[in-house]
Amino acid sequence: MHKKNIVIAGGGRIAARKARVLGAEQATITFIAPEISKEVYELSRDKGYSLIHRKAEPSDFAEAMLVILATNNREANRTLCQSLPPHQLVCVVDESGEGNVTFPATVRRGHLQVAVTSNGSSPKLTRKLKKELEAQFDSSWEPYTAFLGRSRELIKKLPLSFEEKSELLLELLEDQYRLSEEAQETIWRKLQSFQQNQIVK
Repeated sequence: MHKKNIVIAGGGRIAARKARVLGAEQATITFIAPEISKEVYELSRDKGYSLIHRKAEPSDFAEAMLVILATNNREANRTLCQSLPPHQLVCVVDESGEGNVTFPATVRRGHLQVAVTSNGSSPKLTRKLKKELEAQFDSSWEPYTAFLGRSRELIKKLPLSFEEKSELLLELLEDQYRLSEEAQETIWRKLQSFQQNQIVK
C-alpha cells in the first residue's frame, strides 16, 4: 500500500483506527465526512492526510486503490458500496460481507508481523486473539528479528554447504538467542570466524 491512494468515508474512531493500520504502510489517505473527530484531525495533522468536510459521493473514490466505508450510517455505507464498480477494493467496516477486503488484527514486532482475522464472524474474538499475541510476542522479538536478518545475510555468504547453512539458521531459532544478547554475540563471532577463514583462503 506504499503511496497508494486510500479514501476513507468517515471521520470517527473506526476511520482513525483503519488509517493507523494503513499509515504503517505509508499509504496516501483522504478522509471524507461532514463531521471530523478530534482523533482524525490530530492523525491527519501529524501524518499529512487530507480532510474533506462533506458527505462522501461515489465519484470521490474513482482514483482510490482502496475504499474504506466507515460512516456511522449503515444505509450510507451500503449505498456507497453498491455504487462502486466490481473491481474496486472495498472494506465496509460494519458489514464485512458487503465488501471484498477485510482488515486482520496485526501485531508487529520489528521484522515480525502476525495477523489474525475471524473474517467478520466475531470481531471480539479477533481482538481477544490479538491481545494474546501481543503478550506472546513481547518487545524482545524486535531486536531478535533484526538479529535474525543480519545473521541470515551473513550465513548466505559463508563457504558452507546448503545443509550446514540450514542447520545454522535453525539453531538461531532457539530461545536463547532471543533472550540473551550474550548468546547472540557468541554465535555472531562464530559466524564471522567462518567468513574470516574464507577471506584467508
